[in-house]
Amino acid sequence: MQQKLNQPERSYAELEQQLEQAEKITELALAELLAFRQSQLWGHDAATLSILRIQHQLQFILQHARRNNSQFALLFVQLDHAKSYHEMGDTQLIRQISELTLSRLSAAVRECDSISQLADDQFLVLITDVSRILDTVLVAEKLIRQLAIPHQLPLPASALSASIGISRFPEDGGDAVILLERATAAMQRAQSRGGQQFSLLR
Repeated sequence: MQQKLNQPERSYAELEQQLEQAEKITELALAELLAFRQSQLWGHDAATLSILRIQHQLQFILQHARRNNSQFALLFVQLDHAKSYHEMGDTQLIRQISELTLSRLSAAVRECDSISQLADDQFLVLITDVSRILDTVLVAEKLIRQLAIPHQLPLPASALSASIGISRFPEDGGDAVILLERATAAMQRAQSRGGQQFSLLR
């Protein structure tokens, strides 16, 4: 079927606007897919809502990385012993642990990087403009050291520890869903090895 040639020509601005609208529709569809996949993976609503919030940021970073031929890393941080913290039943203490963790993580990254909280005991750290895997490893080690600084909270251990899973763009995937899933799988591997360490999939 031939396309009609008598349609009025659209300006560059109109074409650009249409492209932006198409990208927004695509991002919304990806957000819904990502939320669904992660709700199956983690099984609680808080993580799903947080995933929806960070999805747009991930898509923006992905687009930026593709255009500039750059790399970035995603670090999934899971506090060790989180189950025992929740079993204490002290919601105020849980909030204090969460706030302390967020503060410690923020102190270990650059201003151009970002941290998103998935749940009381789960965080995502986005490291931009990564040129070498060693750069990401050094950040993961710094996060672990920051968490290990002694605290004054009424907990059995005087320091926090975490299992960290690392995924990288483009080595580990080209979309947010795959990168998140691989970071989660790497984190679970670190957990299975005793925690207080990082892991990445080969």
